[in-house]
Amino acid sequence: MGGGGGGGGGGGDGNIELDYWTLFGGGDGEVMKSIIDKFNDEQPLGDNISINRQRTPWEEHYNRLFTSMTGGDPPDMAISHASYLRRFQDTLVDIQDNVSSNDYVDSILSACQIDDGQYAVPMDSHPVGLYYNVDVLNEAGVEPPIESYSQFEEACNAILENTDALPFSPDPYWGGGGGFRQWFMGLNQYGGSMFNDDLTEATFGDEAGTGSLEFLASVSGERGWDQPDISEDRVAQSFRNGSVAMTVNGTWYVNVMREQEFEWGFDKPRVFPEADQLRSTADSHTIVIPQQSNASDERVQAAVDAAEWITQENPSWGAEAGHLPAYNPILNSDELQNADIWGKTLESFMEMANDEQLAYWPQLPNSDLYAGTNWTWVTDAYSQNSEPQAAIEQGVETWNSNLG
Repeated sequence: MGGGGGGGGGGGDGNIELDYWTLFGGGDGEVMKSIIDKFNDEQPLGDNISINRQRTPWEEHYNRLFTSMTGGDPPDMAISHASYLRRFQDTLVDIQDNVSSNDYVDSILSACQIDDGQYAVPMDSHPVGLYYNVDVLNEAGVEPPIESYSQFEEACNAILENTDALPFSPDPYWGGGGGFRQWFMGLNQYGGSMFNDDLTEATFGDEAGTGSLEFLASVSGERGWDQPDISEDRVAQSFRNGSVAMTVNGTWYVNVMREQEFEWGFDKPRVFPEADQLRSTADSHTIVIPQQSNASDERVQAAVDAAEWITQENPSWGAEAGHLPAYNPILNSDELQNADIWGKTLESFMEMANDEQLAYWPQLPNSDLYAGTNWTWVTDAYSQNSEPQAAIEQGVETWNSNLG
């Protein structure tokens, strides 16, 4: 069977096997596998419709998907971040006449609606927040929660003075392009914007963008809260073994936390000094239906129905995978709000979503927001290889070149 349509025009024999490409690994990969296994076992759309889930690593997923869509052999369904939808729009089915419900969180649904059409079924939001090692905080004499920047700063300094741990690293995954979620969060907390309204020019070379990067560089510089070491797994390993006390990461991190022997906590990310407002970087997983030249209306409708079932009938995507579900009835369900993770992380994430404190990535038509090569100026500043002002200027130049 090819990578895409699998059943050609939609199954003249009455059977439809939907090819579904995902990028989830680790804990949320296991949850997605269980959801698709449940679909195939229960056959909610009838015993003639099944799903063939194929997982591609994150770093390969979008290149593979784009190649398949432009080459004429795409899957029936695929995971796409909302930030990529405008980039892929011309190769996606407008499903506004196929969907049965719009009872999704407004801010997440609106990201799927472009130019009076709907190009994806919303699945979740995955903001970032502050994770910490409660045992190290207690050793330092710090009592969580951490509900303001001043408390955060006091905690970092107490950890530095009273323990052997480093207080804080903004990102567990530095490597060649880490820290970009945290910089974008600071940009928005300081009231800035990354691009102008028509997405033709970078606008973050101002006080907000520079201030965000200056703070991040100070963490590994004059504050001494972390080392200027951007080795890819250094912080991830150090946080797990207790030698880094706090970090900022996304909803997906709960499954790493569940495996740790230490007590862990979580709070909203109030980590930027003198911030104008609380904002958390966010994106959404969505399910798209790529255009296929020979797909029947029946096949397209089956794919949309399957995408709605995945997003509407599976509280485990929140309760187990840790993401903030986009479907309102799941968000408000007893099953989700009685889950152990609700009081740990999801309640705070939902409060931020309801209070319009999520900063979504702009939807660029021609650029890859997640490409590490677009963010080396952040790691240059964090590793103390470039002054923040020079790094910001390099960042503006990089993004203006991309936009052009």
